Amino acid sequence: MKIYLVGGAVRDKLLGIHPKDNDWVVVGGTQEEMIKQGFKPILTSEHAKDIPVFLHPETKEEHALARSEQRIGQGHTGFVFDISPTITITEDLKRRDLTINAIALPLEDGKLGELIDPFNGKTDLDKKILRHITPAFVEDPLRLIRTARFAACLGFQIAEETMTLMEQMVADKKLNELSMERIWKEFERALMGAYPENFFAALNKCGADSALYPFIKFPGFAIEALQRSADHKDPAPVRFAVLMHGLTKEEILKFCKQFNVPNPYRDLALLTNRYLLQFKQAPELDAEKLLDLLTNIGAFYSKERLNECLHLFELCIQEPSFVERIQQAYQAAKTINTKEFALHYTGHEISIRIKMARIAAIEKSINDKGFTVTCHNS
Repeated sequence: MKIYLVGGAVRDKLLGIHPKDNDWVVVGGTQEEMIKQGFKPILTSEHAKDIPVFLHPETKEEHALARSEQRIGQGHTGFVFDISPTITITEDLKRRDLTINAIALPLEDGKLGELIDPFNGKTDLDKKILRHITPAFVEDPLRLIRTARFAACLGFQIAEETMTLMEQMVADKKLNELSMERIWKEFERALMGAYPENFFAALNKCGADSALYPFIKFPGFAIEALQRSADHKDPAPVRFAVLMHGLTKEEILKFCKQFNVPNPYRDLALLTNRYLLQFKQAPELDAEKLLDLLTNIGAFYSKERLNECLHLFELCIQEPSFVERIQQAYQAAKTINTKEFALHYTGHEISIRIKMARIAAIEKSINDKGFTVTCHNS
């Protein structure tokens, strides 16, 4: 029985990245032998009976028996697996999606040995190329989305022959076999990549974007804004909102419903959609309209929300002077001690008086300091 470190963990090591998780494959072993050696069997999915996975008795890392696979039905799960102890490490690696993930390091006497690379994954890794291993790539439609996601996370180019297979998968309507949950999971991971624009470029080139969400088209300026957000290392909800800023409210809602997008993502995208136009008009807004914008985006409820929204708006519009005007208005409004009004007024009158005082403070700030705006982009 031999143990190998495989896949993404080896790829990341070769790239100088600390792996998030270690994936181990056991060759020449059986379920009974694994249990005898203290490994604990676990249920990892509805198909765990076909894919035995065990936790190491000490490290608690997952170890799977080497396997080969054969398609018997549609979808990502339409496979049967052979976990015979005669399955070799090369056979196990061959069933994987891309050459850069079909590499392994043997564990020998507690140390990792020399690289096992039957499909030249190291060469493709050095050349920054995403290439399929065999024509069986087309049997799993999720591989198309994953390949586009790797382009976003690693910044690699997709090999032309692999792109041809991706185009074939779209033409054959293979993507219809995927659940919305699996698509969203890859979509979300692509958003968090360093090069998310590559994800949309790949989907567009093979036609998968029209197959996945035929009712919308992300504008180029929105994808460029998303890339700026990635360059800032923004959290996922901000990146999602930036991507959505070129769509209508109805399109955003439809997309979020289709892919069951988490509420925080949806809500920030809708807030951006609702108030971005006001932000674009910042130079012309009077004191009352500036206060309305600040109130609507929750500035007085949370300074963090204010900063998040202003950062988000600037990513979309690239007008720092607009941000300065709104921040100036906020600082002026914050000089008003709202607690004092409760001592002199009651009920609804309190909020009316606070609003009047804040408007006056903003007007004074604008008049005292003056404000000129230089537009950098239309």
